[in-house]
Amino acid sequence: MIVLEGPALDGCGMLVDFSDIKKLLRTWIDNELDHRMILCERDPVLPVLKEMNEPVFLLPDNPTAENIARRIYEQAVAFQLPVKEVTLWETPKSFATYRADE
Repeated sequence: MIVLEGPALDGCGMLVDFSDIKKLLRTWIDNELDHRMILCERDPVLPVLKEMNEPVFLLPDNPTAENIARRIYEQAVAFQLPVKEVTLWETPKSFATYRADE
């Protein structure tokens, strides 16, 4: 889940059109994270996986739900979305939320 926040709405009464969020962020998630092993860039198994052409996504830190939520947040910022927080659900009752310091 992504929470966006801003001071004003556009002429259509929207902060950001959901189709724009989908086009940018959901497409990035589908292309970069979905069906990939998410690993720390220092993981010792990485050379073997690369040799096998396994799809991986690398993080500088341990691939916890918290760090993955932070990476999605950072990508939303890179797409210039007015992101306030990102929540990543691991199970129906377990999630992590990332918010940047204000």
